[in-house]
Amino acid sequence: MATLKAIYDRETGLNPIAVRTQDDLEALIDRVRSYSTGYPCPAIVELTIEDDPWGRARIYAGIGDDRGFVQELWNPPRATLGDPDAAGVVVYDLQAHDTEIPACQEVPMATVRTVLAAYLKYDGTIPHDFAELHPADVQ
Repeated sequence: MATLKAIYDRETGLNPIAVRTQDDLEALIDRVRSYSTGYPCPAIVELTIEDDPWGRARIYAGIGDDRGFVQELWNPPRATLGDPDAAGVVVYDLQAHDTEIPACQEVPMATVRTVLAAYLKYDGTIPHDFAELHPADVQ
């Protein structure tokens, strides 16, 4: 498995966390969920492959109490899909910046966990036919 680098700090984007195992991933999700408590919008985690010399963000994951989203910033971009008829946007926090996410991309946290587990399992390359990701207009 690849080692992932996760950044979620609201103010600086510093202090990345290494994610090497499923337990590390679960601990990250729990930490970000508690970190978001008391803020008006949940945090977005930026996940990269630690050994990528360019440090390209490949995944953004919004982690709230019971809902979140995942966007894969690849070619083509993909994202989670909740209610396809949901209109408007929801606001998440990306390093102290309000970030609007299409409301249709919000899904239960169980789905977010499934997608992030696949990202770790497949060394940062989720299979193109992975059921939880769909072609999307990703910002």
